[in-house]
Amino acid sequence: MKHFKGLIFMLSIVFILSACSGDSKVAGAEETFKLKYNSAYSPSLQDWQAKSKVTEEFVKLVEERSNGRIEIDVFYSNQLAGQAESLDALAKRTIDFQNISPAAWGDKMPEANFVSIPFWNMNEEHSLYVMRETEIGELFEEALEGHGVKLLSYWTASATGFMSNKPISSVADFKGLTMNLTSSLQANFYKKAGAGVASVPTADYYEALLRGTLDGIQFPFYALDDYKLAEVVDYITTPASVNPAIGVVAISQKTMDKLPEDLQKIIIDTALEMENAGVPGSKKHTEQSFKYAEENGIEIIKMTKESYEEMKELFKETAWEEFAAKNDRTKKMIDLLEVETEKWKKENPEMVEEFEQSLGN
Repeated sequence: MKHFKGLIFMLSIVFILSACSGDSKVAGAEETFKLKYNSAYSPSLQDWQAKSKVTEEFVKLVEERSNGRIEIDVFYSNQLAGQAESLDALAKRTIDFQNISPAAWGDKMPEANFVSIPFWNMNEEHSLYVMRETEIGELFEEALEGHGVKLLSYWTASATGFMSNKPISSVADFKGLTMNLTSSLQANFYKKAGAGVASVPTADYYEALLRGTLDGIQFPFYALDDYKLAEVVDYITTPASVNPAIGVVAISQKTMDKLPEDLQKIIIDTALEMENAGVPGSKKHTEQSFKYAEENGIEIIKMTKESYEEMKELFKETAWEEFAAKNDRTKKMIDLLEVETEKWKKENPEMVEEFEQSLGN
C-alpha cells in the first residue's frame, strides 16, 4: 500500500511539472520553443544577399546554436500579418519575429520613418554607425519598446534612388515630371521642385512608367533587373537618395520575456552577427545594379556636388523638418543627425573621399 501511495505521489509531481511548461515542449530537462517569423519579403534568391543573412541564415544558426531548443517557421510575403498590422501583431505575440521596412509602421510610430528620409545616409557603415552607435538609434529603439517590440537587427538593403525616363541631375529637372509618392514626407519636396505626384502601387510601376502615368520613381536600383524596370526607364541618378535602404528584424517583447536568458542571448548575438554579415551583400547588390544598368543602355546621371547639396537642402527644408515636427523624439533625432554625421566623417575620411568621387564634375 505504501509503495502504491508513493507511486501516486511521484506521478502527481510529474503531472504538475508537465503542466507548468505551458505551450512549449520539454526535451529532456529543457524546454523547446516553436516561434513564428513573418517577413514582408519573398524568399531570398542568393545566399549572399543581406536579406538572406537576417532571414534564412539567422533562422538556421539560431536553431543550431540552441541545439534545437528553438524552432522557427518562416512565413514570407506578409502571410501572417499585413505590413501596417505587424507592429500590433508583434505586441500581442500573434507573431514572434517581423522583417520589414520600418516606414510601414510610420503611421503608428513616426520614428520609423527616419530611415526613409532622403539624403540621411552616405553608405552602409555610416548608416549602422548612426543607428547603432548614437542616441538616434537609442531613440528609435525606445519608440519600438513603447509598442512592446524589441529591435534585433538592421539590414542594409542596397541603394534606393531616382529612376526616370528624363534625366534628373538637379532640383530644376523635377519641374513638370510626375513622381511616385511613397511617403507624405516627400510631397512638399516635389511641390517646391515643381513636380506632380501620383500614388501608384509598387506592382504597377512598370505599367505606369511605360504609359507615362509616372515619369520617375524613387525605388531600389536592383528593381531595374528584378522588376524589369530597365525596359521602361532611361536614366538613374546618383548618389542614391537613400544609401542604402534599411530593413529591420524585430521580436515581440512578450516572446523575449518568455525565453530563458541563454536563448535570449543566442538570438541577440546571432541577429547582430547577421546584421554585420549582410553589409558586403548590400554593396554587391548596388554594384550589380549599376553594372546591369550599363549593360542595358541605362544612363547613369551623376549629380555634381553643388546639385547634390542643393537637393539635400530642399529635402531638409521639407521632409526633414516635417519628420522633426512629429514629436520630441523625432526632433531630437534630426537635431543629432548632422552632428553625428560630422563625427563619422572625421573618423572615416577615406569613405568620405569615396563618396565625393561618386559625384560628377
